[in-house]
Amino acid sequence: MQLFNPLALGFAIIIPLIILLYLLKPRRQEMMVPSTYLWEQVQKDIEASNPWQRLKKNLLLLLQLLAAVLLVIALTRPYLPVAQDSARHLVVVLDCSASMAASDVSPSRFDEARRVAGKMADQLGPGDCMTLITMEEKPGILVSASRDRKEIKRLLQEARLSSGSADLEPVLAIVSAMLKNDNNISLLILTDGGVKPVENQIKLSCPVKVELIGKKSDNLAITTLATRRQGSQVLTLARVQNFSNRKIESDIELRTQGSLIDVRSLVMKPGEVRDIIWEELPPGVEVIEARLSRQDIYPCDNQAWVVVQAASKNRVLLVTPGNIFIEKAVNLCEALELYRTSPENYLQQNEYYDLYIFDGWLPEQLPRASAMVLNPPSPNPFFAVNGSQKNIASVTASGDEPLLRYVDVNGWQMASANNITLPAGFKSLFHYEQKPLLAVGDYQGQRMAVFSFDLHNSNIPLQTGFPILINNLAAWLLPERQDNASVISGDEYRFTPLAGSKEILVQGPDGKGESFKAPFPPAFSTINPGPYRFTQVSDDREHSFYVVKNSGNLLESDLKPQNLSWIQTKAKQVKNISNREFWPYLVAICLFILLLEWEVYRRGY
Repeated sequence: MQLFNPLALGFAIIIPLIILLYLLKPRRQEMMVPSTYLWEQVQKDIEASNPWQRLKKNLLLLLQLLAAVLLVIALTRPYLPVAQDSARHLVVVLDCSASMAASDVSPSRFDEARRVAGKMADQLGPGDCMTLITMEEKPGILVSASRDRKEIKRLLQEARLSSGSADLEPVLAIVSAMLKNDNNISLLILTDGGVKPVENQIKLSCPVKVELIGKKSDNLAITTLATRRQGSQVLTLARVQNFSNRKIESDIELRTQGSLIDVRSLVMKPGEVRDIIWEELPPGVEVIEARLSRQDIYPCDNQAWVVVQAASKNRVLLVTPGNIFIEKAVNLCEALELYRTSPENYLQQNEYYDLYIFDGWLPEQLPRASAMVLNPPSPNPFFAVNGSQKNIASVTASGDEPLLRYVDVNGWQMASANNITLPAGFKSLFHYEQKPLLAVGDYQGQRMAVFSFDLHNSNIPLQTGFPILINNLAAWLLPERQDNASVISGDEYRFTPLAGSKEILVQGPDGKGESFKAPFPPAFSTINPGPYRFTQVSDDREHSFYVVKNSGNLLESDLKPQNLSWIQTKAKQVKNISNREFWPYLVAICLFILLLEWEVYRRGY
């Protein structure tokens, strides 16, 4: 304990003065009396002529001394240096991922996290401020460096759960950037620990506290629901996983458009993963739902939906003088039906195709359909070809590109490739020395993919990733095929409307519909899980397709709270110190003792 005002100890002189008052004999007043017989003892005391008396036990004296000691100590303003629980700028990260909906903490993990954040707002000092950051697929800042407790708590109540996972890395990047301008930051992360793996470690130069929200992992989940056509038969697979540490029993129902198809009983051991397969479905089924009958602390992954692939195939016309590599790759795509012709016979084709592949040749006018262009000739009316590159020993792929999913470009080589100038809006999927080798984009309202090289002059057709790449490109080039088999994530869905569409009708999982007129919004809301039906209306036709949104995934369904002790901080942090004074408490006790002393005196003790 330390003192702000040690000189006030001089007031301790009052303590011996109080004692001295009790040592002095009281002075008597002289009075005339008729007889001294009754006053003999008093007379002896007076005759002693001694002004002092023995100090006797006296409750009033003790109370007065105690009050005096407390008052003197209060005047010195004693204090203790203590580390602050919250820094002057408290940054609170609120986990808004889907798993925070679990109800093992009442009413939910998310509500408990909001309660803790609100409590921290109530504890802000006069000079403190708070920043609120939501942690989801893309982080958001609810409020920045605010001292308004009411505003902070209002925004906390407006915060909502997302349907995706929590990504901690961009949140740490935001805090790291804030620390460049503010050294008084203290970080509090409210989460259940179920975050995406961090690829790039970020060291923080501030105190970090992680408060885990959640207690249990009692969850049975549908992690996968998929269909596949095998001839005229449709196979359905549901993968169920027990994430708890005990045996769980449940029924799993298979439904379509509200009708029950089948029910099977499950007894799942702790940690067990099981695949359930159905081989027969009613004809004409478009969307299938699997549902677990058992209710647990996380009901979001007790249901899943899948779109049944359409039986019809997309017609593809390959215009080439001869290319066995692209033929084999296209034939591996079950949803495509390949037709071939030569450049000389192209103009004689009167039939419509869903996709055109031009190999080393281009017509004067492109058809009104998606196209894939291999090794465009020079010159051509669509994009300029300016020389070529030789001996390309390696290619560089664009990061996080969905069209390159499961495609490994390591080892891809080519003898030569054209230098092409792409139309505006095209993006490169992989390149060499900043020159695009494969690019995709919209050209005159139609989707297009462009290979700047001849497949015969490369080793790419021999790589395992080549047929996967062609399948990914075909799915993107044929939006009708792509949309009809999509399982989406996130709270928005984006797609390119068909040319000539004047209206889009969207029917959500609740059966309610919404109409959108051209020009169409860039994205459509898909907040709730379930099937969504999109109908594109033009002058001469309507085209409908389904997409489904499922809440279950391995990261969110594993509800066991995970420690985030791996978060790195720089060298040992110096804690923020504040001085806790005690004089108000001492003064209050002193006043109480004086009241007690007065009561003792009044009662004559």
